[in-house]
Amino acid sequence: MRIYRGRIEPTSDEIVKKLIKEEMVEIEPDQVDEVKKDIESVLNEYLRMEREINDKAKDIVARQDTGYSAIGRIKRGLAKEKNFGMEDDALDYIVQQMIEIMFSSAHVEEVFGEDHDINRIIAPILRKHMAVDEELEKEVKKQLKHLADAEGTQSYENEYSRVRANLERLKKLN
Repeated sequence: MRIYRGRIEPTSDEIVKKLIKEEMVEIEPDQVDEVKKDIESVLNEYLRMEREINDKAKDIVARQDTGYSAIGRIKRGLAKEKNFGMEDDALDYIVQQMIEIMFSSAHVEEVFGEDHDINRIIAPILRKHMAVDEELEKEVKKQLKHLADAEGTQSYENEYSRVRANLERLKKLN
């Protein structure tokens, strides 16, 4: 699952509306947009940290000449050093960051929900918006089914990247 820049605003909007509706938080009407920005800041920071870890891992692979197969292991190590949740831990990490920002935000009057109750509301919304990646993957593979025999080749990878970038642009994900 992946977070796309183009999904940050609708994700934060849905999270804040649901938390208010479920009476997990109290937010003055004139502060709702500010709370949405707080939630957006968590998602933007997550993307920034993820990019930083990816770039650092690529640099390490290039310096050590270990081959690209080591990048996943290196990324997991860097994430662990920074107490950053990636891959399977991403959802829990992001939810925890959102809970923390609500408790520290000057724009949230009161947080009534327990962490697990807030998690129960936020996690499915994040999952839904992050699932766009899986849908995109299916759509790309569908468009490239005529090249299925070439999968794994450099030409297939190039075409895959081109089609995926085009779909991301059309769906305004980046």
